[in-house]
This record gives sequence, C-alpha cells and structure tokens, in this order.
Amino acid sequence: MDHPVILSRPWPEDAGRITRALADWDTVRWLTTLPWPYRLEDARDFIAVAGLDEYAIRMDDALVGMVQAGRVFGIWIAPDCQGRGIGQRAAVLALSRLFATGAASVQAHCLLGNHRSRHLLDRMGFVETGRLTLQSRPQGGPVEAHALELTRAGFAARHAFSVTTPRLRIDTLRPQDGPDLDRLLADPRIARMIPATAPDLGADQGDGLGLPLRLAVRRDGRMIGAVGVTADRPPMLRFLLDPDHAGQGLGQEMVAAVLAELAARHDLPEIAAECFLDDLAARHLLKNQGFRRFEDMTLPAARAEGRSAAALYRWRRGLLA
Repeated sequence: MDHPVILSRPWPEDAGRITRALADWDTVRWLTTLPWPYRLEDARDFIAVAGLDEYAIRMDDALVGMVQAGRVFGIWIAPDCQGRGIGQRAAVLALSRLFATGAASVQAHCLLGNHRSRHLLDRMGFVETGRLTLQSRPQGGPVEAHALELTRAGFAARHAFSVTTPRLRIDTLRPQDGPDLDRLLADPRIARMIPATAPDLGADQGDGLGLPLRLAVRRDGRMIGAVGVTADRPPMLRFLLDPDHAGQGLGQEMVAAVLAELAARHDLPEIAAECFLDDLAARHLLKNQGFRRFEDMTLPAARAEGRSAAALYRWRRGLLA
C-alpha cells in the first residue's frame, strides 16, 4: 500500500463512490443483503442509517470500501482497489476496535466459492463452525455459505498490537522480557526521569488488543526500550529508551510509530504524557510528535526523594505539530 488505510464514518458525499463501486456484479453477488442493481438512492439510504460498527475504508480521504465489525463481520473493497492489501489492513483495524470494547468473539459468513473473502477470514483467525443457507437479495434466492467465528484469543494470536519501522520492531511485552525491562528501569539515567505517577510497564500486560498496552521496543532482536499506554481517560503515554541508543532518532521513531498505530486501531481523540522539565530529550520528543504543554506541576520521582518541576502534555487528534 502506498498510503495508510483509515477508518471513519461514511459521509453523505460518499454516495456516488459507493454506487460506482457496487455497480460491479462480481462484488455485489457475494453480499447477501444488497439490492441489485445498486442505485444512488440505496447508497444515500445506507449512509443515513449506518451503524457505529460500520466504517468507511479510506485512503487519502477517498472511500475505497466498507467494513463492519460488530455482531457480525463483513467487508467489501471497490474493484479498482482490490489486490493491494487494503482489505486485510482494514479488517485488522476494525476488529481491533471491536475487541478493544471487550467483545469475546464475532461471527461471519462466506458464500461458497468466494475464495478471496475466505482467504481474508482465515488470515484474521476465523474458524469454520458449519454451513448454513442464506437468502441473497442480489441473487434472488437461497445460497450456501460457510459459518465462521473469530475469538478474541484467535485474533490476538495473529494481530495483537505491533508495528515495524525501518529500524525497530515494537510489540507486546512478554514474560521473558522481564530481565531486560528490569535492566532498563535500574539504569540511573532512566530511573531519575521516571515520575512516581508513571504507569508500571511490567504490570497488567494484557493481550495487546485493548488498553492498557505494554510494549517492548526491539532493535536487531534486542530490547532497547519500552512504551506503555494506560486505560485512563485520556490514556497516559510513557516511554523509555536505553541511553546507549540515544542520539540516533530512535525515540522519535518508536513514539511516532506507536502513536500512528494507536490512532489507526483505537481512534483515540487525546493522549497525555508527563515529564520532568529537566528531561529535555523527552520534552523535545513530545513537541515533535504534536504534544502541547498543558499544565505545569511538581511530581515526585520514582526513585528519588522530593518533588521536581514537571509538566503535563497532551496530544489531540487533528492538532498540528
């Protein structure tokens, strides 16, 4: 993919694009609930009543498909955008939002012969549970389909929060990461910059689908940092980097990647962060990532006595850096 996939609400101005995409019989024949032929009025009616679990799939603000992830999962991609990995990325984002709400599983069906859809469902972790007969509006009668189910654990095993940058791999902390994390936290160059109010990076690791998140930052297979995001409102960001790897732009690279993936998967409107005012590297990093200094305060250090001058920073969606 040349550009990132973004999920949003369908907009009234999307009606023409939806209509043109669903003028393709090879797309509509696999979608059992759509009328055929599909008209502009149908698109307008759909947009007016679209549920909160129905997302427009966009690239560069242009609608390239729709995905639903609620009681059931379903997806279609415009014919001129198929074969580019858009469906897989959109499915990961939509299902991540579903499971972040605490959902335990989701159902799907796939008509017999729809090999493209079945391949996508398999990659997400769906497992066939049987066969069923559905009524197809476009085909005007009964059709046979696979019934499938995706559990939270099945999705987490394949698509827990992770991101790869040119130099880094960032994924969920594992129990075997404990010694590396302890080594970083014991480094006095790091410890003196950690507020006592900071979230514990080693606690409540979760499954990497919802918040809180506890992430390991790896370079060439070695853990060199960590990122944490709390489940507070707004979530609180914490990050640390091995000082021996400082001065190479790795802090900017890891935080930028995590923020971008958080925005894509969880659509967070706001994220907060705290840092001491003498932590110039952290302040510079936060400013470059679009955080704004919101409130001055004093905070106790995690491994020192007394309180030091600090600031609360906030990142808000759409705020220019």
